[in-house]
Amino acid sequence: MRHTTHNAMIEHPLTARRRALESAVADAGAGAGPPRRLYEAVLEFLTRGGESEVLAAWVMAVHRAAGAIQPPGEGSPVVSVIVPCHNYGAYLRECVESVLMQTFAAWELIVVNDGSTDDTPAVAAGLLADHPGHRIRYLEQECRGIVQPRNRGVTLAKGEFILPLDADDLLAPTFLERTVEVLTNRPDLGYVSTRALFFGSTNKIWPGEPLQPLALLVTNQQTNTTLYRRRMWRDVGGYDERMVHGYMDWEFWIRCTKKGGTGTQIEEPLFFYRRKADSVVMRAKKRDAAIKEQIIRLHPDVYDVARLGEARQELHKENWIPPVLLRPDLVIPRRGPGGAATDEAAKDLARPLLEMLVQLLPSLAHVFTRPDAGQGDPAIFNALSARLSRKAATLAERGGHDAAVETAASLLAAYPGEIAAVVLTMRTLARSSREPEAYALGRQYMALLPLRRDLHEGMADLLAGFARDTPDQVRAMALLDAATMLVPTRAAVWADFAAHAGGLGQYRAAKRALAAARGDFSARKESPRRLWYVTDTFGFGAGGVNGVTQAKFMTLSSVLRGADGPDVVVVTTWHAGLPDAMAEFAQHTALVCGEDGFRWPLWVALEQGREPGENPRWRMAGAPDLLIEEGVLLEGHRFLRTLPALPDCPRLFVHHTSPDQYTGKFEYRNLFDEAMRAFVNYEYHVCVSSNVISEWKRIDGLGKKNWIYIPNCAPEEEAARLLRCDQGALRESLGLPREAMVYLCLASVQTRKGHDILLEQMAEVFHKVPEAILVCVGPVHGEWSGWAIVEQARKRYGAHRVRFLGVRKNALEYVRACDCLVLPSREEALPLVILEAMALEKPCVASDVNGIPELVEHGVTGLLFSLGLPRDLARHMVALAKDPARAQAMGRQAKARYQALFARKRHAARWAEAIEAMAGQSVDA
Repeated sequence: MRHTTHNAMIEHPLTARRRALESAVADAGAGAGPPRRLYEAVLEFLTRGGESEVLAAWVMAVHRAAGAIQPPGEGSPVVSVIVPCHNYGAYLRECVESVLMQTFAAWELIVVNDGSTDDTPAVAAGLLADHPGHRIRYLEQECRGIVQPRNRGVTLAKGEFILPLDADDLLAPTFLERTVEVLTNRPDLGYVSTRALFFGSTNKIWPGEPLQPLALLVTNQQTNTTLYRRRMWRDVGGYDERMVHGYMDWEFWIRCTKKGGTGTQIEEPLFFYRRKADSVVMRAKKRDAAIKEQIIRLHPDVYDVARLGEARQELHKENWIPPVLLRPDLVIPRRGPGGAATDEAAKDLARPLLEMLVQLLPSLAHVFTRPDAGQGDPAIFNALSARLSRKAATLAERGGHDAAVETAASLLAAYPGEIAAVVLTMRTLARSSREPEAYALGRQYMALLPLRRDLHEGMADLLAGFARDTPDQVRAMALLDAATMLVPTRAAVWADFAAHAGGLGQYRAAKRALAAARGDFSARKESPRRLWYVTDTFGFGAGGVNGVTQAKFMTLSSVLRGADGPDVVVVTTWHAGLPDAMAEFAQHTALVCGEDGFRWPLWVALEQGREPGENPRWRMAGAPDLLIEEGVLLEGHRFLRTLPALPDCPRLFVHHTSPDQYTGKFEYRNLFDEAMRAFVNYEYHVCVSSNVISEWKRIDGLGKKNWIYIPNCAPEEEAARLLRCDQGALRESLGLPREAMVYLCLASVQTRKGHDILLEQMAEVFHKVPEAILVCVGPVHGEWSGWAIVEQARKRYGAHRVRFLGVRKNALEYVRACDCLVLPSREEALPLVILEAMALEKPCVASDVNGIPELVEHGVTGLLFSLGLPRDLARHMVALAKDPARAQAMGRQAKARYQALFARKRHAARWAEAIEAMAGQSVDA
């Protein structure tokens, strides 16, 4: 007897279902009027995770069997169908014929040939000849990309409604009839789509879940082929022609949504979406995270760009923008006739909130993925919350901590948007010795809803608990200070902060805190001068791991250095990562200031949506006598302009870039005119590079300003620790080969940083130095060609020889582990990474732009090349590989140069001189 194993007899349920349905449709055929129950069963299968080329083809055949080319419509067109076409001549006739089959006849068709080099013109000519009575317009133009042809078509449209349709896609014959009916009967809606039947390389129905219009801010749920009102296109400014790599439709829906536009989706798939392995959509998927980052940066009013760093890993999830990036102060206008209220709006975000909770608290994923999650009845919330709170407390008292946590989490699962459920879960987690999870949950919700005082109370309790448990008293002081921000009227927290500050010799901070504990929030001066340090955001959790973020730590710690000096007030925006940033900064400042000591500042973190005067710390700050603004480009200045009018005092702007970065030369924004208007308001300008100062002073209106040279410094303490580490062992821990020649490019991957120049030269390097590898550490900026650079490197050299590692908080370890730093930038002011390499005794091969020659002394501490002679880059890299003794000698010279010119104590002294100069002007005034 033949035996079959049990496993071999098991067939996946979807596979079995697919086989059965394919057999049934083969028997039924695809004529008009197929068995209704079979048709519905096939749709259900394809919508709920099943895929089948046979079934997808059958659904299309069923629809098309009922269709035929219709006679021309009469009167003015109601719908304008826009078909851009670039080298899709092979599909164009079938696409146009699907429009000709529409049962709704009041349409016009505009075909835009976008520089096709195939037979598109001949196909179009044939269609025009075959259907002379139909309203078909054919336009030819030079190739302008994937976005402009759509805008051009809409500009020429005569219809009230617009339907974009790619030249390789198809419509079911009833598409326009069904969708036009919806918009005609629902004046409150701006658009209507249908589910899409994918065919070709993928064969399924999408999306699988009902459309939730507000959720378009975090997940795309409809295709480009959506019928919408032409006035909506006009109101939002059309498709953004910067979306050259894809997702131009999703970005369009985001703009519509944030302006109050809403719509609906017909569940039946009446749009047939051809999927090809080499299509624009499939190419866009390779750049998915980069394009979404571009969308996020294009909409700072919707997304908190400062939180990109902490959400970057989740950004790689396809078709998904992490909800934590949504700005808590985002307000969607009321929509509909007369401003009809959007009572159901909160429910739209239940699904993304639950997905966020699954990732945030994976131990409770089974609770947040229950079938009824997110479906709690608002009418019974208060009663249910009271009952579950009592139950969770009872379970915890009896030692059943896991059960208590699950009880609290079940309330949050049912009502993910209710803050009372969030607070209950936080407190229950903390009571169950799961404080990190409680803090992560509170921090995430505070990012979404920063004005909720009930959340503030819970987070303040957690911070106070962390302060009690940490052995680092400097960190404890900062955590308690952050807790007082959240609960400024709680005297006990102020008193704890005062005790910690006083114990560390921070007497100014202790006096402020003791007064606040008594309810006295008046401004007080312990020094003749009060200096404000203003920045739009502070901390690595806010601004990512980048040079300016680190520079802020350096600037502020130098300003605070020593027991004497002005009172310092840090004015910034509140974000959920600020307590962690304050704690990290406190540790950093105590370390770098050492025996000199420092003065802990008054932190004033302003909340968007609240007037500064409502914040007691704003009253404690008092008016500035001196003001320093520091940020990325103009972000800090823009924040400063949102503050109430301040008295005249000397103002200083900190420059970390050359003029080129404001001109749009390296990115899509041209900020030059705005920058010139901003800079006239600052008497003093600090710049990190003397060469760049010369560039700024050549611009009209800036030459007579007071320019001060203060170069950056490096994290010397960390460098000293790493120099004591064995390089070979460090390489092994980082996954780098001990014997390889390791070149490191530590920079964000984008055109401005010159990775493309470097990759072009790596062929010669690899040929002459076979054991070489190139390691690239830094974020990939897709909107500035980052992912194209990564793709080029992998195709040409493979992922082993050129390694892109993304952001690494231990980036200095890679500097220590490498043999040579490479920086082929097209623009730099005074790159921090070269200073770090100098402190770690590494030679550098770099371009000779802007301030780089101030750091790299050619032939002594490294080697420079001109952008006009890129082959010198390869020649220099090979030279250092062939002569390791010379490379090591250059590294030692680089460290000596760093210590002589750029050491941290010199940085602090330069800042003290700048402040003294400002104070002198204040006295004269």
